Order: sequence, then C-alpha cells, then structure tokens
Amino acid sequence: MKSKKIKSGAEEDITRVINPATDTLNIDLELAKATDPVLIVIRGSLQGKKYSMKGDSKYLVGRDKSVEIQLDDPNVSRQHARLTQKDGVVFIEDLGSRNGTFVNDEILGSQKRVLEKEDMIKIGGTIFKYLPAGQLETLYHINLTNAAYIDKLTGLYNRKYISEVLEAEFKRAKALHSDLSVILFDIDNFKLINDTHGHDCGDYVLATLGQQVKASGLRERDLAGRYGGEEFIVVLTNSSVEQAAEVAERIRKKIDTHPFTYEEKILHVTVSLGVASFQQEQHEATDIYKAADKALYESKHAGKNRVSVG
Repeated sequence: MKSKKIKSGAEEDITRVINPATDTLNIDLELAKATDPVLIVIRGSLQGKKYSMKGDSKYLVGRDKSVEIQLDDPNVSRQHARLTQKDGVVFIEDLGSRNGTFVNDEILGSQKRVLEKEDMIKIGGTIFKYLPAGQLETLYHINLTNAAYIDKLTGLYNRKYISEVLEAEFKRAKALHSDLSVILFDIDNFKLINDTHGHDCGDYVLATLGQQVKASGLRERDLAGRYGGEEFIVVLTNSSVEQAAEVAERIRKKIDTHPFTYEEKILHVTVSLGVASFQQEQHEATDIYKAADKALYESKHAGKNRVSVG
C-alpha cells in the first residue's frame, strides 16, 4: 500500500494512505451512478447484449422489425411485450402474446408489473436480467462484454462477436423479410504504412480509425467490428442499401478528413468501402458478406477511397 504526502492549509505534512482497491471501487460507484436501466441477455442468441433504457420511454419486444428489441424466435409474438420507463420506474406488460411473458418464472398475465433489481424476464427462448439505473453490476456486465467481444486495439467488436451478430441478423431478416445491410471496408495501402513507418504506426492508425468509426454517427443498433487485419465490417439492421451507402460515405469522409498524426507526421489515411444488402434468394450470412466484398473490390479497382454498392 502506497502513501502520499500532501500539504494542508496550515503547511503541515499530512500523510494520506492510498488504498487502490477502495479508490477503484469509489470511482466505479461514481461511474455506476450514470448508468441507465438495462436489460442484459443472459440466455439466448447474442448472450451478453445490453439494451439501455434512456429517459421516459417505451420499448416494444417481439419479432416485428419495427420493435426496439427484436427476437428472432418463432415462439415470440410480433409485438410480444412492452417496457415503459416513467420517472425512473420500469414497468413490463404482456401484449396478449400467444406464449406469455414470464417474470421470475411466473406468467405475467394481463397486469402491469414494476420490475425490481435482478428480475429475470423470459420471452420465448430468451431470458433477460433487469438492472435499475445506477447499478455497479451494470459496469461489471459492460466490462465482461468488453473482455469477451471487443477488439482491444480498435475498440470495435471482434471478429467472433460480429460474425455471430451477422449470422443472427441474417436469419432474422430472412424469416421476417426485413432489411439488413453490410458495409465492408479496409485501409488503403496499409502495408505501405507499416513498411514505411513501422508496425507501431500501423497500430496507431488502426486504433485511431476505430475511434473515427465510432464517431461517424452510427445508431446504437448498428454494430461495427474489426474483421481481421485492416479489414472492418458494419452490420446495419433495418437499413436499406441506400441508407447503408449514406453511412458508408460518412465513414469514408470521417477517415479521409481526419489528420492521423504520428511522431509529428501527418498521414493521409483513406479507406475503400463496399456495401451490400440482404436478398431473399441468399441462403447464408456469408452470401451478403461476399456481395459486400465484391463491391469493396470494385472500389479498390476504381481508384480507392470511395464507396461502391453491390
């Protein structure tokens, strides 16, 4: 345990004992105060996914593409249940679903229920855990998700998680005939950057690019990931190919205009992007990836630093 001397107003030496465990806990408690109420998937596809409920609002749960929390499950009704937050209190109600909504293994019926900390909500084959606002445990789940699913260098989702997302969203789009689009992009001349400035510079470019992607105006449900090396992917649910192309152009401009400064040198970093949308005749998630990859190749062939639509 370390100690630190500080001067009081009376110019006396006072030794304050620094306890790393306690100080860290206090910091975490302060951070926790800012967290919103959340639902965390503890069983079902995309286990660990967190749904934040901000302000006074309503969230529909179901299979329909218009709802806020979509579940690709034939045992879930199109509009299955509703969560309502009012003055910091969250209520849940079933919307006449065929198979019912369960809270702590008890069927909800037709009554609204106030959710309490750590209530377990079962809808179809998915179980959510509810945590109110300001809970320290929310930070734990965030950190757990980061450790399991986040690429440490870029801060984006890693390949394992983003592949699971694409697979799940592809199945949902096929079953519900809803929109799904993918943006695939990579860094132009990345090998030259590494060869000229070294791999530390390459890591800096990757890390900074990840920050720029996150700052490009993605919606909360649009998930960006590092697919491998200098290749990246964005999965956009309920987005047409036209909407995805607009997002791709925002990403391209964001990176093209950002000054990547490494060891007092400004590097001009650009990306080439390919966009593709789900087609009903596609059979696997890899089909939409391949379509985006083909469009990316067209951007490279046409001179780089551009968006092509497949």
